[in-house]
Amino acid sequence: MTTSEATMKGSEPANPSGALLRGLDVLQAFGPEKDALGNAEIAAATGLPKPTVSRLTRALVDAGYLDYDTERGKYRLRPRVLTLGFSLLNNMKILPIAHEQLQRLATASGCTVSLAWPDAPHMIYLDRCAGEAMPYFFSVGSVIDMARTATGHAYLAALDEASRADVMQLLAKDGGDDWRSVEAAIDVSVKEVADRGFCLVDTTWRRNIRGVAAPLVSRDGRTKLSINCVTTTFAMPAETLVTKWGPALVNTAQALSTHL
Repeated sequence: MTTSEATMKGSEPANPSGALLRGLDVLQAFGPEKDALGNAEIAAATGLPKPTVSRLTRALVDAGYLDYDTERGKYRLRPRVLTLGFSLLNNMKILPIAHEQLQRLATASGCTVSLAWPDAPHMIYLDRCAGEAMPYFFSVGSVIDMARTATGHAYLAALDEASRADVMQLLAKDGGDDWRSVEAAIDVSVKEVADRGFCLVDTTWRRNIRGVAAPLVSRDGRTKLSINCVTTTFAMPAETLVTKWGPALVNTAQALSTHL
């Protein structure tokens, strides 16, 4: 049997890195509303052949990354998965410094203040500091939509035109029927960041959520993150968020940029 024939029948790829990437695909199939999945569900989510998924899930159980429920015939992530992410977090020297300043702003504003990393088409939270006005319903490692959040818009605004055009093409693929309005909103945010250092997204991502965000760019321009300040519509008017906490967010971003 040739390598291509084996691959077509769902056998493990000859290239070990291919098996590694497929294993990561399996782990990424799990999410907040997908905490328990069977092989068929994982195959549907990843596009991998069912025999390949079966081999990968067995290997991941043996390695301690998945747990298998024999009664339900489903898999769950095991806490060992956390070690992959926390190794990264522990090596990011800015996080302890950033956390103190983010928490200070969260306490003063009552908003939830966060630091996010780009992973188009998403933004990934590296830190979240809760205030009184905003429920703490996301945690470190959570992903949000880059195209529809102030956090994502602030990051996009930090890119040069060529780089932003490349990311926009990627976002457009999953843009949905409202992509034109989303694209227009991003253009507005880019202009807002250029004019005042931060942007506002009001009730676009979630109906009762509004937030401001500012890009966080290292001195050499190589690292681009974003920080946000988010609240509920009933807890704070948009004017207060824009006139008071938007400028404070920009000051925080500027202070942190020296540590990237």
